[in-house]
Order: sequence, then structure tokens, then C-alpha cells
Amino acid sequence: MTQTIFDLLKALMNATLLLLALCLFLGWQLFASAREVTDRLGEISENLIPLHSQLQTVTQEVSLLRQALDRSNPADRAEIRKMLSLLETQLAAIKGKAQALQQLPAQLVSTSVESAIRSLSQEIDERLPRLSSCSQKQTALLE
Repeated sequence: MTQTIFDLLKALMNATLLLLALCLFLGWQLFASAREVTDRLGEISENLIPLHSQLQTVTQEVSLLRQALDRSNPADRAEIRKMLSLLETQLAAIKGKAQALQQLPAQLVSTSVESAIRSLSQEIDERLPRLSSCSQKQTALLE
């Protein structure tokens, strides 16, 4: 009787250690995925800095052109209006690219989470024993 209780305690300890190891492994995988996402988001933010400075430059040029248009004589206004419309078109294109880049981090996070879940489920499938090879009596004991 004492030996049986001792064996049951050892089995309980082994199961606990296996679950702890699995939790540690899953946590490690989660943090590795989070670090990868953080690195990618850092790269994206580095790419946004030049775009932001270009937007500021174009906005300043548009402002200067508007001021020049107000100060100019009527003969020069047509040329300035043409330059202003060209700059506004370029500004709209840059703003469109900025909006596309703003959506990129959300897509990156979504893709990273999906790949992390996929890799974790593959690891769980490989590491845990297959229940399909268990007999019906053994699976009834697990339930």
C-alpha cells in the first residue's frame, strides 16, 4: 500500500514537471515571437521617419507657394497655381503611402501571431504522446 502511494506521488510529480516544462517552452516561444514582432515594428518605424520628413517638406512648400500666390501679381498666379496643384498631387500620393504603412503593423502582428500559434501547435503535436494509440480503457482514465 505504501509503495503504491509512493508510486502515485512520483507519477504526480512527473506529470507536474512535464506540464511545467511544457508551459516554460510555450512561454519561451511566445516571448521569441513577441521579440520578432518588436524587431519588425522597429524596422517599420525606421522606414516611416523619412516619409514623415518628406511630408513636412512638401507641406512647407505648399504653404510657401500659397504665400507667394497671395503676394504675386495676377500674371504670375497661373504658373504658381499649376505648381501648387502639382505639389498637392504629390502630397496626396505620399499621404496614401503613409496610410498604407500605418496598416502594415497590424498586418504584421496578425501574421506573426498566426505563425506563432501554428508553430506552437506543431510543437505540441510532436512532443505530446498521441492519444490515438491509447486503448479505450486508458483514454477513459484520462477523462
